[in-house]
Amino acid sequence: MKAIEKDFSSSIHQNFDSVQQSLTELFHRVAIASENNDYQSLLNSNAWEKNYHKLTKEELFLMNLNDKEILAILNLSIYQSITQNDYSHLLNGIFTYSRLRLLNRVYVSGNTNWTVIESLVTNDKELKNAAFPKSLPFNIDTTYDTVIQLTENLLKTILGKSDFKNQSHKQYSELIGEVSSKFDNALLKYLYGLTADDYELCKTSFEQMEQLYSRCLWLTSGWYREANLNKKIPIFLLGLYQLKNFTATNFDLVIKNEFLKKANRFIVENPNYKPKLFRQFNSELKFLNEILTNNFASFYVNYKTKMNEIKNYR
Repeated sequence: MKAIEKDFSSSIHQNFDSVQQSLTELFHRVAIASENNDYQSLLNSNAWEKNYHKLTKEELFLMNLNDKEILAILNLSIYQSITQNDYSHLLNGIFTYSRLRLLNRVYVSGNTNWTVIESLVTNDKELKNAAFPKSLPFNIDTTYDTVIQLTENLLKTILGKSDFKNQSHKQYSELIGEVSSKFDNALLKYLYGLTADDYELCKTSFEQMEQLYSRCLWLTSGWYREANLNKKIPIFLLGLYQLKNFTATNFDLVIKNEFLKKANRFIVENPNYKPKLFRQFNSELKFLNEILTNNFASFYVNYKTKMNEIKNYR
């Protein structure tokens, strides 16, 4: 607990009010830019400024969010789960953080694998379907990062695209030799094991991921950089653990991390728990409450359509 307290004390935001204050300041800057048609201070203004009038100030705000505020919500939820021994905080935090981050990254093309994995922790089907729409094809783009490409196709195979199985297995056998990272290798073997009904491979690979997680820099110092508690507590492994529920055979995995054990026990014992926002946003940010809950799917589709039009504008 002392180590957790020490890590949390170095966090940029140590309460939700601090997060909301930073977000409010950003919203004010975006609103002024939008009202004055002066977008020079906003993201990608050099490339897309002349089309930014097509976006609402709320959409521009989401696009210009910073990871340090989005991930602070995840960090706070981990901390409160530990200190209050209440894992509903964790599910609420993941629900809020992951939806907010997907909206923030609408303008970015490419990898949504980790968003899908996070959606499995909270059983957030709207988020999963937004990140992995049913129409998404098998990825054969050879310019793609090998780990991302294999992860994407194996995930699609597990999550309902069973007709991809032969393709994903062939691609795996051809490319797995290129993966030098021990953690990534264990990850891909775990996903492959789920598609091949090789549950012994799944068990050994999951154990390796727990052991190797802290040495995987692109996770501890990359994707989750500002959620410093996640460097010690590999939250996303909860999502990978849930993947076993999509297999035809019921088998079990041993979770060694004590926090993950407790969090998973909460999920098992509360199958009907419906995650909600970690905290309600207030004042000028009230619009986020609806966008992140009742209007999430429709807002995401409309916003993504507009961004694609702007990106493709010549």
